Amino acid sequence: MRDDEDTPSMSCGLLRVGTLCLVVVLIAILFWDMFSESAALRRLAATAKNYRYAERCDAEGNLIATGQPNCVDLNHYVFVYGPVSRAFRRACSGKTAAMLSFEAGKVARSEINLVEKMLQFRAGNGVNSPCGPYDSGK
Repeated sequence: MRDDEDTPSMSCGLLRVGTLCLVVVLIAILFWDMFSESAALRRLAATAKNYRYAERCDAEGNLIATGQPNCVDLNHYVFVYGPVSRAFRRACSGKTAAMLSFEAGKVARSEINLVEKMLQFRAGNGVNSPCGPYDSGK
C-alpha cells in the first residue's frame, strides 16, 4: 500500500480513516445496546418471562384469587407480568408511591434496571432486599 516514497499513499490513509470510523461505529452500537431504554426493556422482559410467579394480581397490583400466577412482591415494588408489565412502586423505595408501566418512554431506565436487578435477586436467592429507610440511599 505504499508507493516508492517514504510517506503513506492516499489509499493507506483512506484505509486508516475507514478503519477508525468502523471502530467508532461499533463501539457506539455496543454502548447503545448496553445502555439504551429499549435494551433495558428487553432485558427486563427476558428476566420476567423466565421467572416463576406464585401470586396472582390484577393490573393494579392487588392480589386476586383466580387466574394465572403473574406477580411477585419485591418489597420496593409489586411487579405484575403481562403483555404490558407493570410495577407498583412503594414509598419505602425512597420515592413516592406510583404505578409504573414498562413501555418505551413511560418509565426511567434506572427504574427498569432496578426492577430487573430485584427480580433477578429474588429468583436467585428466594428472598427480597429489605424495605426500610436504611435502604433508600440516604
